[in-house]
Amino acid sequence: MRILLLLPWETDYKAYRDKFSTKLTYAPLTLVALAAMIPPEFNAQVDVCDEMVQSFSYDTPYDIVAISFVTSSAIRAYKIAKSFREKGAHVVFGGYHTTFMPDEAAQHADTIIVGPAEKAFPQFLRDYADKKPQARYEMTCIMPEDCVIPRRDLLPKKGYLNVPCVVANRGCPNRCEFCAISAMNPPCPRPAGAVIDEIASLKTKRLIFFDPNFFYNKSYALEIMDGLKNLNIKWACNATVQTAFDNELVEAAQKSRCGGVLFGLESLNRDTMLAVKKGFNDPKKYKQAIEIMQAHNISVNGCFVLGFDYDTKESLLTLPQQVEYLGANIVRYAILTPVPGSKLFNRLNDEGRIITTDWTKYTQNKAVFQPKNMSPQELEEIYQKVWRDSYKLGKVLKRANNAPWGNKPLLLGANLGFKYVSTNLGR
Repeated sequence: MRILLLLPWETDYKAYRDKFSTKLTYAPLTLVALAAMIPPEFNAQVDVCDEMVQSFSYDTPYDIVAISFVTSSAIRAYKIAKSFREKGAHVVFGGYHTTFMPDEAAQHADTIIVGPAEKAFPQFLRDYADKKPQARYEMTCIMPEDCVIPRRDLLPKKGYLNVPCVVANRGCPNRCEFCAISAMNPPCPRPAGAVIDEIASLKTKRLIFFDPNFFYNKSYALEIMDGLKNLNIKWACNATVQTAFDNELVEAAQKSRCGGVLFGLESLNRDTMLAVKKGFNDPKKYKQAIEIMQAHNISVNGCFVLGFDYDTKESLLTLPQQVEYLGANIVRYAILTPVPGSKLFNRLNDEGRIITTDWTKYTQNKAVFQPKNMSPQELEEIYQKVWRDSYKLGKVLKRANNAPWGNKPLLLGANLGFKYVSTNLGR
């Protein structure tokens, strides 16, 4: 049995990402996790292809082509599937877009997997071997023992940052309206000992946790950090702002050599946070939270979303100055982009505000809906402007210089990388 595991990218988005992928992009775990789910008794020949850095051939005689994709790559995925199906391959779809738009995806594949794949993908393979593959698998109830250690040996050696990624708990209990993570991945913490053993086997000095909300399960996070203390690894993760106000968590993070956190700050408007069900974010406390983390030698990457209903042109244009006041060490922006089939998408669609279902535009740097207080074109122009203004050279150097000791070279490189991104937006 020969299997291709594929992560497709739309050409326009790939061109955008190619400009900086080797400087700012971590190796994705989706494909190599799927590879680890393949039962060993199948003795399958497995190829993986992340189109961002690799290519594949339609002439290779694959039995199964499994494609995981997000909305912006859906059209590309459908095109690839058509060609492989014409050559006799059995095409399987999974991932976010498939999960939220299963009826659409099913029109272009032989089999779809809705939700987590840990149980569904092996079951599909067994059914395929028995010549009775089903059209749809939906097995969302997974247990920690179902989680796998990714087959990192299948990743290409070039094209990504040389920093491995690990997932301890990919779920999040929050239900923020604009985020699809909680609907896709229920909390499923792996045994802490297994996570630490995996990290130790990587023999690395730096590490990124892909968990969407690393600290939310406090006792679990403390157990992981206790295990990290003896590994001498500098690590980073995603977190919510209120983490900064839990002294026990912050001190444990510092002792275990946490070097950076990504805070989803999203907006400086309290009404926005309440409206999108992220009321635990209080913009009045952002600066204090950032200073607490930095005082513990932890850098902060602050992320903002543009286009919420309370946003105005005037408020968004002040973001670069506001970010400078907050003192974050890196800043990232995205345009509010509703995942098709999600609560946000359905609300905007009911209000008649979805202006395109051209999935190639759902990249988080295009306006695909009608904002309340500006035109879609104005939102895109403001988005590009705040990126450029935030990454003027003087601000880049100031942010890097203000980074906690030991993080300055890394933060300078990251800021320069994002400065390069800012100059290419809209071109």
